[in-house]
Amino acid sequence: MIPTTLDGFRYVTTDQLMRIGGSSRSFDAATFKESMYFLRSKVVFSMENPFITIDGEVYNLGLPTRLEPAGFFVPLTGFFECFSIANNCKLYISADSISLKKTTPDLKDMLSNKRKEKQLKYPNPKHHTRYEISSFDDRSNGSRKKKKLIVIDPGHGGRDPGAIGLNGTYEKVITLTISKKLKAELEKLGYQVVLTRTGDVFIPLARRTRMANKLNADLFVSVHCNASPSRNANGLQVFYLSPAKTDNARAAAALENKSLLLEDNPIINNLDELAYIMTDMMQSEFQRESSILAYTLEKELTRKVLLRARGPAGAGFYVLYGTFMPAVLIETAFISNPDEEKLLKTDMFKQKVAQAVAIGIDDFMGNINW
Repeated sequence: MIPTTLDGFRYVTTDQLMRIGGSSRSFDAATFKESMYFLRSKVVFSMENPFITIDGEVYNLGLPTRLEPAGFFVPLTGFFECFSIANNCKLYISADSISLKKTTPDLKDMLSNKRKEKQLKYPNPKHHTRYEISSFDDRSNGSRKKKKLIVIDPGHGGRDPGAIGLNGTYEKVITLTISKKLKAELEKLGYQVVLTRTGDVFIPLARRTRMANKLNADLFVSVHCNASPSRNANGLQVFYLSPAKTDNARAAAALENKSLLLEDNPIINNLDELAYIMTDMMQSEFQRESSILAYTLEKELTRKVLLRARGPAGAGFYVLYGTFMPAVLIETAFISNPDEEKLLKTDMFKQKVAQAVAIGIDDFMGNINW
């Protein structure tokens, strides 16, 4: 089975999966879902979506499936990792066959405890023909703080300024400053912290998520400023990934997702297309934890910075799409509101935001059942 490289990642087609371990499959044109029985497990793929079900349970592939002229492509790493977790096994794949070996302890239990089973060993294809997928837990011992890694994502950057205030304040500048202060606050508490950008550079949204996944991060926090056509719109809000239920949540997601249109090789041509893709999104393994984190952060932010809490909400932020960990997006204040723009420009406000988020993260990390 020879993988195909798409945008730097290895994919296989569902035709290839059928040849090495499939027994039957069907395609539902109404929902754009493909179902197959792979090694006696029922697998359902959604088109252009990173979430699949295996025997009714939802798993995150980490990358979306792809519909290309050559076929329906599935992320190689994500699929076989998810399948090994779902079936508590290791998979050994050769060019035309596949074998399984049961493992202990139960990998489903390990996933539910939020341990990271995300190791795929790629032998040199010139010398080997088999892939081995294994699971591990490298964070079971030691202090919870010193072993936890948090990725902070300063929104926008480079040619993407983000929202711009009435007095010329750039969102990308504010988010980077707050993120650097947040990094310093979290490091004081003993956490390991990585920023997705440390300068004024443009980074595609999907690459930010891939960075967090590659590092096996425990949390992903994206920092932003909100904006609205109304100068009176005000307050702070924390979002997690979920279909939006309010017009305000949809508007906030649409604003931040505009960054996709600035990428060199955009995955979409317009935001209506993105909305269509995400309409059929399944629930993430970490949605519950993400919503708890959102509530915790918003509570602490409201107490510390004294802005109106707009209420935690779910919305379709692409930068949160495909994460293997609890992930939230913070809208710190409305840069389009003249009063809040003034606040965002002050060092004291940015420091208070950083301190509040750090306290909220620490509270969350101490209470979540890892």
